[in-house]
Parts: sequence; C-alpha cells; structure tokens
Amino acid sequence: MGSKTQRVGLRNRLAGGVRRNLNQEEMMASNNNKTLMFHGGAFASVIPLLVFLAITIVLVFKGAAQVEGMIIAVMLGISVGMLFALKPAEYSEQVFSLMANRICTVAIVCWLWAGAFSGILADSGLVEAIVWVGWKLNLTGRTFTMVVFIASCLFAVSTGTGFGTVVGFITVMYPAGIVLGGDPAALTGAILSGGAFGDNLAPVSDTTIVSAATQETDVGGVVRSRLKYCLIAASISCVLFYLFGDGQSSIDPKEAARLLEETADPSALPMLIPGIVVFILAVNSFHFLTALNIGIVTAVVIGQVTGVFPLEKVFQITADGSVAGSALDGVLSMLPIAILALLLVTANGLMEAGGFLDWLINKLNKTVARTVRGAEAAIVGLISLTNIFVPINTIAMITVGPLANQLRKRHNIHPYRSANLLDTISCSFPALLPYESSLVAAAAVQRSLLERYDFVVVVPWAQEAPFIFYGIILFPLMLIAVATGFGHRKG
Repeated sequence: MGSKTQRVGLRNRLAGGVRRNLNQEEMMASNNNKTLMFHGGAFASVIPLLVFLAITIVLVFKGAAQVEGMIIAVMLGISVGMLFALKPAEYSEQVFSLMANRICTVAIVCWLWAGAFSGILADSGLVEAIVWVGWKLNLTGRTFTMVVFIASCLFAVSTGTGFGTVVGFITVMYPAGIVLGGDPAALTGAILSGGAFGDNLAPVSDTTIVSAATQETDVGGVVRSRLKYCLIAASISCVLFYLFGDGQSSIDPKEAARLLEETADPSALPMLIPGIVVFILAVNSFHFLTALNIGIVTAVVIGQVTGVFPLEKVFQITADGSVAGSALDGVLSMLPIAILALLLVTANGLMEAGGFLDWLINKLNKTVARTVRGAEAAIVGLISLTNIFVPINTIAMITVGPLANQLRKRHNIHPYRSANLLDTISCSFPALLPYESSLVAAAAVQRSLLERYDFVVVVPWAQEAPFIFYGIILFPLMLIAVATGFGHRKG
C-alpha cells in the first residue's frame, strides 16, 4: 500500500514537472518570437490596433464609416505605437518589413485583377438584362421577389461584389419589382441577401480572397468546401422570399409598362458567361490569377462579338490625355481597401513582434480553445465581435485572420475550415447591421430613386432587416456546424 502511494506521488510530481516545463517552453517560444520591446510590455504592442478600432467606432456613430477614414485611423495607430517602442528605429524598420507580407500581397494582386473583371461585368448592363427576363416571363409579386434574390445571387457570384450588386439591383430591380407587385421590404431584403451570398461564395469576392489568403490556402478549395453552407442558407431563403415576398402594386398599368420598357434590355445576357467561366475554373483548381485573366479576355471578346459594349468602354485614352474605362474604374475601386489591408496587416504584425499575439494564443488555448471545437468557437467569437466594431467585413477578416490561422495550426484544423468560419460569419449577421456599408448604400439609392418615381419606398432598417433571410439563416447554421462538427476537416 505504501509503495502504491509513493508511485502515485511520483507520477503527480512528474506530471507537475512536465506542466512546468511546458509552461516554460511556451514562455520561451513567446520570447523567441518577440522581436520588438515596448514600454508597458507586450500589451503596448496592441496600441496601433486599439487606436484603429476606437476611431472606427467613432466613424460608425458619426455615420462616416468609410475606408478612407479607416486608413487615417490605422496610420495614426501605428504612429502612436511608435511612441511606446523602446527602439523607435527598429519599430520603423519592422513596419517596412511587415508591409512586404506575402499573404497581403497575394490578396492585393487578386483584388486588382478581380476589380478589373467585376468592373467590366457590372458596367455591361447585366442587371437590365435580368429585369428583361423577369418581365418577359410574366413574373409578379412573390415569384418576382424570389427571382430577384436568385438573380442577385448569380450577379454577385459573377462579379464578386456584394456592394456593387446592391447598388445596381436597387437602382433597376427594386423599382421594377414594386411595379410587378413585390413587397418593398422583401425586395430590399432579397437584394441584400443576394449580395451577401455572392460576397460569401464568389471566387472573385474580396472576402473569399482574404479568407483564403489569411489562412494560407487556395481560393478554389475554399469555394468548393463552402458551397454546402451557402446552398443550404440560400435554399431556405428562396422558400421564405416566395412565402413573404408579395406586395401590392398601385401603379397605373400603362406607367408600369413604360417603366419596364425603359429599363429592360436583353442585350447583356451573354455577359453571364464570363462569370460562370471564372467560377468553374477557380473551383476546379485553376490558379486564381489564371482564372481571372481568362474571365477578363472572355468578357472583352463576348462584349465585342455580341456588340454589348465597344472596346473603348473597357479602356480608352481620352481627348484630354487621361485614361478611363470600366476596367480602370474597377481597379481603382480596390485601391483604398488594398492600402487599408497593408496597414492592418502591419498593425497585426506589430502585435506579433511585440509578443501579444503569442500571449493571447496561449491564453485562449488554456481557456476557451483547449479543444478543436473550442478553437473553432474562439474564431467565431473573435470574428463576430470584430464585425460588430468594424463595418466592412473584409477588414474584420484581415484583423482576425492571423489569429485564426495560428489557432487552426495549433489544433490541426484544416485551413478551408477556418477560412469558412471567418467568411460565413462575416457574411451572416453583419449583413443586418444598420451601419453596414451595403445597407447604407441601399437607403441612399432608394432616396435618389424617390426623386424619379413617386411610388418608390425608402424602407427603414427595422422593416428590411427581418427580410435579410440569408444573413439571418447563415449565422445559426454556422453555430450548429461548430457545435456538431458538420464540415470539420483536419489540417
């Protein structure tokens, strides 16, 4: 009996020694990764990101949550962080090194090509062509509302821009939908839901690109693995839009016919082909840049052959010596987000160099993230919280992505899985937030339409939010996926 007690005591002492050794190894690993020293220790390395978040929250409450303001916010944060560095010169050199981050460079290159591609498609008249299809098929009321959701999904997946989908479809499909008997709030919700679906799934979407890049994986595989979540949420949304999409049109039939005659134009329907080509190529493991280049060439060729647009509309040198065109507009629209991404990756890198990221990872691993399911729950919690404070979901993913990448590596979670958690959560409930950029844009376009059409309704947030079915369904779906392990893959 005594010897057994001694053996148990010995095992306990050995176990305690192992735990102490592990803790020492964790601390040593943290110190080895710590290349910058701050007044106030590792916690001071968070200052650049905290300053950015604080200013962004102020911008949200002031109704000025624009990328340009966020660029200044993170620049200020990095500058303030330098005041706490023990060696400002080393801090400055670290900033330059961090801006050469390959993950961010990959995302920026993809954005530029995706911007050119989506600019060509969005400016081709594809929305007007979709209106023509609905009109000629005699779709009305709830049926048209459901078709608006499906059409906006297809358009957003083709072009990769949820924001552009909302602006384009509210401009054209929204008044047409009211004329055809759709409920204004349901129509708005259908367009916002379709934009969120495309943002979530499109290979050329900035959220898809960033979710893959931050998890160090390929876009095609991420899209294939994400299909099951997107299609489940979209299918349920279709049924709900059909059930609740009916409205009551009080417009004179002659006026309605005139409006549709002015709006509908089938000529751009062939421009669906380039979007389908890029999607198929990307999903079938073609290099993302290759798929985009093929898509751009396909769009230009089809545009010329069918007469949808002249080549000068894509790119031209104007009489005054400047350059213009839809491809250029698409590229330029991506520059602010690219600059902000560079700066945010730098702010995250400063946290890692200062030792805070290692401290946080170790803390999560000892509390919430002790298991695979706990690590996935931690990723969901972090990206949810960040999306509440940052009104642009791509920026939220850039902020949380490096942390999620470390968590998934420690727990052998497949990069597709962590990328899906980042993206699906960012395209779910955040699509309902009143200060989200697409909702703000939708209201602005509706107000401008009211000046042209007296039947247009500017839908208040409280009325449209319950109809953003895709976002409402996707969030609990992903919580269930984490709780049950549905879709989980080992790294």
